[in-house]
Amino acid sequence: MQHYFRAKPYYWFFQLLGWEAFWGTQVHAAFMLKKYQPSTLNWLTMTVVFGLLLTHGYRTLLLRFGVLRLPLVWQAVVAMLGLLGLSLSMQLLLPAAFTLLAGKWQWPYTSGVAGFVFGVIDIGRYLIVWVLAYHFFVAGEWLAQAQARELHAAAARRQAELDLLRSQINPHFLFNALNSVRALTLSDPHRARTAVTQLADLLRYTLNYEQRQLIPLGEELAAVQDYLALEQTRFGPERLRLDLQVPEALLAWPVPPAALLTLIENAVKHGISATPGGGLLRLVAQAAPAEPNNNAPAAECLHLEVSQPGHLPDPAAVLPACLPGQTGGLGLVNTRQRLLALYGDGARLTLREQPAGTVVARLNVPAAVLGVKLIA
Repeated sequence: MQHYFRAKPYYWFFQLLGWEAFWGTQVHAAFMLKKYQPSTLNWLTMTVVFGLLLTHGYRTLLLRFGVLRLPLVWQAVVAMLGLLGLSLSMQLLLPAAFTLLAGKWQWPYTSGVAGFVFGVIDIGRYLIVWVLAYHFFVAGEWLAQAQARELHAAAARRQAELDLLRSQINPHFLFNALNSVRALTLSDPHRARTAVTQLADLLRYTLNYEQRQLIPLGEELAAVQDYLALEQTRFGPERLRLDLQVPEALLAWPVPPAALLTLIENAVKHGISATPGGGLLRLVAQAAPAEPNNNAPAAECLHLEVSQPGHLPDPAAVLPACLPGQTGGLGLVNTRQRLLALYGDGARLTLREQPAGTVVARLNVPAAVLGVKLIA
């Protein structure tokens, strides 16, 4: 039971401060009203000592029996009973203690029962402040702790979701990369050895990014270039033409791992591979002001556009990469969910067909995650 008697330092600070203030105001009032007597200091000092002991004992009982975890209605009932008990105890213990000090019985209430009742009410005026302050303070503190626990639980759920999504990306990504190497072993063994080195770099990348929520765009771009080198060898430079426009100033921008790589894979699979004559795969990166419907706290967003030949079901529409309830590709589904977990509404991933015959995937990444600014 020792933990019931321990208290945080600020509890004792306010306890002592409050009772010292009571003692000081009562001494001042006695002087102002010309009621100060030699016994006044002794009486007030004993009042403060008993007040400290009784209120701390009341707190101990509240914690011992879990009263502060009850509904507010029951706490109110306990508070009223506790206030009455504290006031009565003070009025009974003070005369007894004063008698012990004086060496003879002294009953301070000359007007009998009425005086005793008045004394209970009088000291109750001060004790009610303590009781209400303590109950409301503890209720507020526990509410804050409950909210903190809820936030921690939400963060843990978000982290678990991200870990699950990242674990699902690896098989999807490696399957496509291995297909590229397999094709090379049949057509160009020498180039296949180079491809194995590039694939090893990609494997190293996947092993590293699983440990992080964000990586620099430059690191992601290096993996994209390795992947495109593999795919360009398989398709040929005429069928897979590349135009990569990524300013060096943006290479440090933090992005979710494999987000851009997934868009590139999707462009190769659904655009270049599905088009008999292939086409141009263009990647454009630029920093621009956040869009009006973007809730990111940063003043700028990183805009990534990946375009490839192809068509959408509705060429005039601008669609989310995966609509709710739609069975999109695993890579795009995971990317959209990871963006939602990391940025909330601060990031966007959309698909559009503009101009006709060209599908553009646009990814907007703010410079902040969960309200923490990462880039000035």
